[in-house]
Amino acid sequence: MIRKMITCISILTIMAVLVMPCDTLFASNITEYSLDEGPEIFLDQYQETGSYETGVHNNIILAQSFTPSFSPLTKVEVKVNKPRKTDDSLVLSIRDSLNESDIVSMGIYGDDIPFFTNWIEFDIKDIDITVGKTYYIVLSSRTTSESPFRWTFNNSGIQDTYNKGKMYRYFKSGDMWEKIELDNEFADACFRTYSHISQTDLVCIGNFNWTNVQPAQDNLTGFFTVQNNGTPFSRLNWKIVTWPGWGTWTFSQKNGSNLRPEDGPITISIGIEAPHSNVPDDYDGRVLIVNEDDSNDTCSIYAHMETSKTKEKNEKQHILFDMISDFFIIYRENNIENNFINQPRSYFLFHILQNILYII
Repeated sequence: MIRKMITCISILTIMAVLVMPCDTLFASNITEYSLDEGPEIFLDQYQETGSYETGVHNNIILAQSFTPSFSPLTKVEVKVNKPRKTDDSLVLSIRDSLNESDIVSMGIYGDDIPFFTNWIEFDIKDIDITVGKTYYIVLSSRTTSESPFRWTFNNSGIQDTYNKGKMYRYFKSGDMWEKIELDNEFADACFRTYSHISQTDLVCIGNFNWTNVQPAQDNLTGFFTVQNNGTPFSRLNWKIVTWPGWGTWTFSQKNGSNLRPEDGPITISIGIEAPHSNVPDDYDGRVLIVNEDDSNDTCSIYAHMETSKTKEKNEKQHILFDMISDFFIIYRENNIENNFINQPRSYFLFHILQNILYII
């Protein structure tokens, strides 16, 4: 009976797998996150008006300079007219100089670009850029057909619709870049650049546990790590604000700035001299690190120390104890002969000194 039940269950399981959707079968290959978990994207630089067009093909490359106000650069949109069919790709690149190599580049197949005039999105890999520095959006294509891609732009002799950049054209035959605008005119391509809200996340890893430590021992060491687990290219400014009051602490670094997730964890080394007290004790405490730009973002490193008496100190105590004992024996004998001392009082003092020695 049991074998029959197991057989039935096995058959049902196989049938369920056979009718299961493929994306369920290979769920382990799917990134498990919600779109809401990603950083918030916002528009940074843009120029959206224009009724003129100029073509991009194997002999002409176009570019528009822009000056970002935020970092990183996460996405670019350009307004392009595709009047005819083409299988060739439209390639968008970002450069920090027209004649330098691409910082990042992305192509979209011609079949994936809709006909006529549309905003085309290039969801490029996030790149860290310098706020206030000039960069270039470069459009190119290897197509040999006559202008299957046309970048729209604004050309005006009255108003500069984007005063943080200009539009350029490169003729491969002449091997040179030139501004599209003429004297007393302004020409700027239609484009949008996007960034995301930068958010840091302070993470610390480590702990300290010292045992059988001698009083005033000064060769104790340890380390912990500090890391920014925030959004890409976010910059963390951190500092150590408190540490345990017992012992003497030293740190290889007490603060840091502009720590990015891409930098990985940094290691902070510590050195400590144990408390000087000869009384065996347990000490506990924490090293507190704080995000200087967000007081609610903190982390702490737990520290524990156990101290004990030193062998050297105990030997010295025994020697001192013997010396005091010998002293009282001699002192008592001399004073008994001379009747200078009250014997019970001398024993009382002797026992007090004994107890003090045991304590220290």
